[in-house]
Amino acid sequence: MKDNVVVVIGSGPPAAAAAVFLRRAGIEVLMLEAGSERAASGLTFRIRGLTVAKRRGPLVQRERIRRTGDPDAMLFEELAPGGLSNHWSCAVPRFSAEDFADAERAGTEATWPIGYEDLAPWYARVEPLLHIAGSARNQLQLPAGNVRQAWELGPEWAALEEDAPRQGRSAVAMPYAYGADTSLTWSGTAFNSFVRLIRPEQRNGGLSVRFGARVQRLDWDPRSRRVQAVIFRDTRTGTEERVGCRAVVLSAGAFNTPQVLLQSKSADFPNGLGNTHDVLGRYLNDHPIAKLVLGLGSPIGIYPAAYITRPSLDRSPPLYAAAGMQWSGAARVARGLLTGHVGQSRSTGFSVFGTMAPDRDNFIALDPSVTGPDGTSGLTLHIHHPPEALVTLEQARDQIISLFARAGFEPRTDVWKVEAVGNSNHYAGTCRMHASPEFGMVNAWGRMHAASNLVVADSSVFTTNPEKNPVLTSMTLAARASDRLAAELKSGDL
Repeated sequence: MKDNVVVVIGSGPPAAAAAVFLRRAGIEVLMLEAGSERAASGLTFRIRGLTVAKRRGPLVQRERIRRTGDPDAMLFEELAPGGLSNHWSCAVPRFSAEDFADAERAGTEATWPIGYEDLAPWYARVEPLLHIAGSARNQLQLPAGNVRQAWELGPEWAALEEDAPRQGRSAVAMPYAYGADTSLTWSGTAFNSFVRLIRPEQRNGGLSVRFGARVQRLDWDPRSRRVQAVIFRDTRTGTEERVGCRAVVLSAGAFNTPQVLLQSKSADFPNGLGNTHDVLGRYLNDHPIAKLVLGLGSPIGIYPAAYITRPSLDRSPPLYAAAGMQWSGAARVARGLLTGHVGQSRSTGFSVFGTMAPDRDNFIALDPSVTGPDGTSGLTLHIHHPPEALVTLEQARDQIISLFARAGFEPRTDVWKVEAVGNSNHYAGTCRMHASPEFGMVNAWGRMHAASNLVVADSSVFTTNPEKNPVLTSMTLAARASDRLAAELKSGDL
């Protein structure tokens, strides 16, 4: 293997964005993917954004986990090309300026070292990769994206759209990746990052992928104070291999990223690479989630799906807010057709996504009492949803119901269920971004404070975890960080 490549660890959406932007800058990339080449094979057939046929494998929980917090906490894993993008909804809302202001008003510990103005031009560069259908208008708590297809809610939403700002909210069409495209993909979702981004980029040259490469640790050189190599185990042969590198982009997710760093011990970093202030693995964050199903006296539009945003900052305490993401899909649209309501339904469901303030006492750590077949440690998972999170979900439920009631839909609650910790699959924060190493592992460019040639690029860097789906923002942070890394590699500054 060449020593002058950038090694990207992982192949999920942020890893794919990192690889694309590195290659656009002329940097050679080696991607290490733990899963086999065919592990994520599936099929998704969409007509104008509606999924009419789908085949994919089951989503499974990770093994060798010791739960010392909530005993029912869930942790899903997909060791396959594209990672968990083989199972996501494809919702791609931007974070807003209010999301960063919300964090700042919670105090220094929660403050991001960047703001929306830093990300806005990068959102605009990443979004074309996703073929987004969504609103082209700025809304309360949801900036307009660089959309391929402009979407608006149906006319029956007009009263709710007019009323929502009285709660400090907006009712708006949710932006979706490949949301209006007709497409056939050999993956479990319309946007699997490996299928949509990495494979096409491979055809251009300069990007190679090694499958079955389970990264064990990063090799630290105390003289140059850089990462000089990546050590991985070939899952087929069981042999351990070493690849030299100029830099590393670690994009393995909110659990595997800190695990790799915790396993990367040295004389300089006995508690894990870069872990100078015992921050690594801490501040584990989640999206508390509940399911709400309403029966309605008259039909409401379900395509495009609506997004009822979080309330404004003056109507919510710091870092506690929730939004409603309406369910859609071909099956629901078909049921509407059978009852004579094209694109509408007299039953509508929402995933109510909430937030929780970051707490360093929520964490993951190595658990050496349990080891895997490759000899690596299991993990300790310690997390609780604070009581404020449940209150926030209930308030959002009541306010969504009141919006429908005031608009004359005569709603009744058919289902209300608060899901277990981790059910949203939106863990974040375990290698967080902060101006100070006292509160974070990486700086505003995703660069590790203690290792200048190591970029962390996934949701583990989130300083806080706003109520929105994290994929677009994790990709945007990865693109921004990788472009900066490429520039410094080419200029000789790194």
